[in-house]
Amino acid sequence: MIRPWRSVTGLIAALCCLALFAGCAPTGGKTGPEADQARDLWSRMVSGTGDAPKSFTLSASLSIQSPQKSARLLVKFWGNLERPLRLDLSTGMGQTFSMWREDTLGWIAVYPLSNQAFTHKDTKSALGRLGMPLPLDLKALAALSAGRYDMLLPANFKSVTRTSKGFEYSLPMASVFSSVTLDFEGKPIHIVGKGVEPWSVDLSEFSAPEPGRAPLAQRIQLTTPGGLQVILRIKKLELGPEAMAADSLELPLPPQAKHVPLDRPGDFRAPDLP
Repeated sequence: MIRPWRSVTGLIAALCCLALFAGCAPTGGKTGPEADQARDLWSRMVSGTGDAPKSFTLSASLSIQSPQKSARLLVKFWGNLERPLRLDLSTGMGQTFSMWREDTLGWIAVYPLSNQAFTHKDTKSALGRLGMPLPLDLKALAALSAGRYDMLLPANFKSVTRTSKGFEYSLPMASVFSSVTLDFEGKPIHIVGKGVEPWSVDLSEFSAPEPGRAPLAQRIQLTTPGGLQVILRIKKLELGPEAMAADSLELPLPPQAKHVPLDRPGDFRAPDLP
């Protein structure tokens, strides 16, 4: 026989537990204005539009700091957001340090000072072999610079939690990122990658919004677990509605340069940062 007072007590305890769990649930599991705001901000960020830019040209400064080395370089970066892409690095005195090209077939880099040309099927793997273990390729960097977050992030998120800085979205397993934080205006300010020791990207110093276009980050900081910190400060950015001509994005291998295929075994000397 079940005593009535025990049944009532159990019911009250169960209701209290449900209330406690509901209070701790992420915003993605709630309904109401706050959940609607979080979903709306995400939808606006990842929804590509018909007039989204297809090409770009930017100039910037690049600061590289690691426990072993540091450097400051000037950047010219241009191309089509769906590739090909070109990036030139030069010293503050205007001397070309390296010239990169990325397309759907792979990555090529020419280093005039050491008279070397490197190739690899994958940009991130190539940079890792050259002592710059960056988790982003040029296509991802271009999308971040141009505000084309629809090219980087999935259409849907797994869950979302409100924080003091905005909404932190947990992403599905298929995404290369584990989480993204949007401020309360919908600007992506913090992106975390996957890994045992995750890397992160911080975006800040957003430009003033233009009609039909979201504010763009003018400072992009990448931090890796190994202590490498790369900061891109964008000085000038121009977005184009049409793709660039193929001949403006070529980078032929100099016939006199030593060709080093980085996707094959073998010793080589990586160029030193200026």
